[in-house]
Amino acid sequence: MLKIITVACALFGILCAVSIESWLRRHGGNKELASDVYTATIEKYSEFWIALIAPIFAVLAVVGAFIGFGIGIKPFAAYAAGAIIIFISVYIGTRSFTSSVVSSSSIISDGDIKGGMKASFRGGIVIGLTLASLGVIALSILFFMVKQKQLVNIAAAFALGASIVGVGIRLSGSILTAAHKLSREREQGVDYVGAYASNGAEFILLILVSACSSALLAKMGVESSGVTSTFTVSSTTMYPIIVLACGVVASVIGILVYRPFTGKFGHFGITAGSITAGVLSFGASLYFSISILESPVYAFCVVIGIIAQLLIGEFCKFFSMDAQIFKRNLPKTSDEDIDIPMIHGLSLGMISSLLPGIVLMSALFFSYKIANYYGIALAAIGANSLAGVNLAVRNYATSLSASASFARQNDSLAEENTAYYNVLNRISANAKASGRAYAAVAEAFTLTALLTAFTFTTGNSDVVLSDPIVFGGMFFGTVFTLVLLGLLISSILRSTNSMLESGMDNPDEYRNVTSLKGPVIIEALVMVMPLVIGFVFGINCVTGFVGAAIVTGSVLAMAFNNTGRYYDRIATDALGSIIILATVIALAAIPAFMKFGGAFF
Repeated sequence: MLKIITVACALFGILCAVSIESWLRRHGGNKELASDVYTATIEKYSEFWIALIAPIFAVLAVVGAFIGFGIGIKPFAAYAAGAIIIFISVYIGTRSFTSSVVSSSSIISDGDIKGGMKASFRGGIVIGLTLASLGVIALSILFFMVKQKQLVNIAAAFALGASIVGVGIRLSGSILTAAHKLSREREQGVDYVGAYASNGAEFILLILVSACSSALLAKMGVESSGVTSTFTVSSTTMYPIIVLACGVVASVIGILVYRPFTGKFGHFGITAGSITAGVLSFGASLYFSISILESPVYAFCVVIGIIAQLLIGEFCKFFSMDAQIFKRNLPKTSDEDIDIPMIHGLSLGMISSLLPGIVLMSALFFSYKIANYYGIALAAIGANSLAGVNLAVRNYATSLSASASFARQNDSLAEENTAYYNVLNRISANAKASGRAYAAVAEAFTLTALLTAFTFTTGNSDVVLSDPIVFGGMFFGTVFTLVLLGLLISSILRSTNSMLESGMDNPDEYRNVTSLKGPVIIEALVMVMPLVIGFVFGINCVTGFVGAAIVTGSVLAMAFNNTGRYYDRIATDALGSIIILATVIALAAIPAFMKFGGAFF
């Protein structure tokens, strides 16, 4: 019965996504303009994906060879399945999103701002529902068919394949859009194709990896329930999947609450939808927690993740630098004189990370007290159960920016209509801050669940921080995260220079951005470093290394979320996905670490 409900929820989500996309195709504004935009956007998508295939599959082939010959054919099949699923899902999702861009651009060009906002949000939910539904179907096939005793190796291999592809798309997309923003004046004519793909890869990666980490901690879920529990490890494995499936339906209902407000409190349109989806997701998780796991406490862990995400999202709406610009009209905020906004944004971002940090710390503490490490994994599932509506908010902001940029570029009276575009920019700024916060919270929970899965699987949960090996790993993990951020910024600058030198209309633009010089080098370094540390210094050092990288990356992503559009161009939020890959690599290499690790210490 649970299998039927799970698949039915996923199919319902896909059906709704198809229906909304069909509606968007029929309700565009200027039909001739829409046709031109659609053709141009599809061409860009094709170029982007063609450029991605070679470098990503080169990395996949190398890692896959080690898994196939070193571990076995079943883990290799799971590894390949994870890679293929995330690639196809993001491709389908972003391709379907073109209807939103086309529709909202043409409607806004006709002067209908509320209609354009509605089209942008509905387009965001198309990609959100598509990715969430496909992710649930893939997880259902994996966890309902694989035997529990084989699940550890299978889940780790599946997460590894998904992580390599997801991070590759995430980095390439972030670098592409960031480079476009840097190379264009006032962000007019920015190519947002990379941002759409990047956002989609981030959210489906979190869905898949959080489910895998919860499956690895399923045994802990049984053990933490006491001797009176009668449910099995299989039940604790299925519970997160059914919560994610119900989250798809909750997201569908949540978007119906959205209203395109343009006034002072316009951001409440997306807030109402997110809260509605959160309440429904909690209700479903409570029902299945009682019926499957014989206690409501597991649903409380789920709702902790949901509440933390919503609270931090609301906080970031009010304290993001871009929102402050439009609310308080700070002096010297023009592109020609940006020193004051940059400094103010940096200080605001750093200070405003305090409350999100306290909320996250409290959420992790309470979820652990309720259901041990399994509770942390369920908090991650709760945050990711709203992926459909969360991705709608994230891409809603991106779509509004793209549509406003396009409309302004084709508006002969753009200077006179500045107030009109400021409305769109303000709404986009609030939605972007909220959407990024949603992703940052989901990443923080997912990474913590991965780390606990790593320590639980190794049987090494009592790591002593005063151990020089552990502390050394922590120190290097912090430094390594900063190095990764530097490499990411360097890749953006290199791509920007390539665009400026070769011209905006260069047909090899996408190949320059997604070349081996950028994302693949970062991916290779991230995959190699945990292995080197593990084989040389041992598992304890890897634990410290990964733990410090998680904390540092999460704090940086949260702090830079509110620093404003000037720092937006360095794509700091991609750090979380990069660290996910490093953690999954360490998780997949546990058997090798336990056999050969610590060769010199």
